[in-house]
Amino acid sequence: MRKMRLIPPAECREEIARRLDIIDRQRHLNAISGVDPRAIKQAECYDMLRRKGQILGPLHGVPLIVKDNIACASLPITLGCRRLAQLTASADARVVQRLRAAGAIILARANMSEFAFDVRSRSSLGGDVLNPLKPSVTAGGSSGGSAAAVAAGMADGALGTDTGGSIRIPSSYTGLVGLRPAFRRAMLDGIAPLSPSKDTVGPMAHSVQDAALLHAIMHGERPSLLEAMPLNGVRLGVPGELEGDDPAQLKVWHSALERLQRAGARLYKVDLPILQEVRTQRCLSLSEFNVAINGWLRRQKNGPASLKEIVDSGECLAEFMPLMEQMQLATSLKTPQWLEGRRFQRRVNQALAATAEAYGIDAFVYPTVCRQPTGLEKMPPGCAPELAAMSGLPAITLPCGQVEQGLPVGLELLTPGRDERFLLPLALGCETVFDAA
Repeated sequence: MRKMRLIPPAECREEIARRLDIIDRQRHLNAISGVDPRAIKQAECYDMLRRKGQILGPLHGVPLIVKDNIACASLPITLGCRRLAQLTASADARVVQRLRAAGAIILARANMSEFAFDVRSRSSLGGDVLNPLKPSVTAGGSSGGSAAAVAAGMADGALGTDTGGSIRIPSSYTGLVGLRPAFRRAMLDGIAPLSPSKDTVGPMAHSVQDAALLHAIMHGERPSLLEAMPLNGVRLGVPGELEGDDPAQLKVWHSALERLQRAGARLYKVDLPILQEVRTQRCLSLSEFNVAINGWLRRQKNGPASLKEIVDSGECLAEFMPLMEQMQLATSLKTPQWLEGRRFQRRVNQALAATAEAYGIDAFVYPTVCRQPTGLEKMPPGCAPELAAMSGLPAITLPCGQVEQGLPVGLELLTPGRDERFLLPLALGCETVFDAA
């Protein structure tokens, strides 16, 4: 079992200085949008508190990275866009408030796919986020900066957002654990929207234990040490359609399934007919983004008033211009297209629950992405990440091995009818099996 890394450092200032040095030496990865200039001073204050016997919480002095669409008071919140470079958050997002209250130091903001549009992290402000494990390929997106920062040692934990796979895809590409929690609208306070009916915020870390710790704190729960769920008798559904066609990845994937079986898990090949519709369904963000981002922009100070103003300025990625022009056509919600999208979300949830009941399974398991990244351009991840995104169910990715070229392979678990209290111990049980191999 992997050791927890998110533990309070003995000397906060020394730890923060060490991480800042790593950030400085790894600037070529384009993972970081900017550091908090107050971090060293804050660490010195935390060292003073410790000497007085005062510990703020389980993250006392632990440095974390936050994606640049999550508000951190007095720091820029740019969404990766040049036109928003001067925008500053007036208050912390709810999840950031809770992490700070637990003692965390928000060390830096992470580069991201501009506006969180893409499964590759490219922005007009920060360029392409490179994968620390292989800089010639993308770190994935849209939370690629958060993933690259953790994988490169800039911090041991980060926050990302996940609308259609944006935590899980870069976590898979960089060998991290990435949790997309169940959809909870209240958790999005202080986070710039992409698709409010699908947006979530979650942790990215090196282990399931660390992800669970951050998740508990973010949700206002009392953190406790997870116990791994024994896999003996656990019933896992394997949708064959989601296994992809990447030979190198499939070799690792089938080996991972064999290890789960040897640990006592019972695997069942399952059919998910709803996948055919998932592949062709119109993305809800096309109906929601213009309305949502305009509302968010109006609440900010010293920034553009609308998406149209951003597009007209030309200070954004040219390749996203056609998409944003299309998005501007949706000027209100509750259109027939939006209502159909919402109905389809419910149908996906019901289809997953019905399949789980029919096969008597505890969770679905499948590769997080269908193919390994091969360059800096967008790699279609397949429709697997959309199952959690459309259903609102929790899902987690964790590394289950690596291909011969050295890149990791992510395994995703999705639990219909269950929440993170079941998903996280199950993931820890799987992680224990893979670490023992």
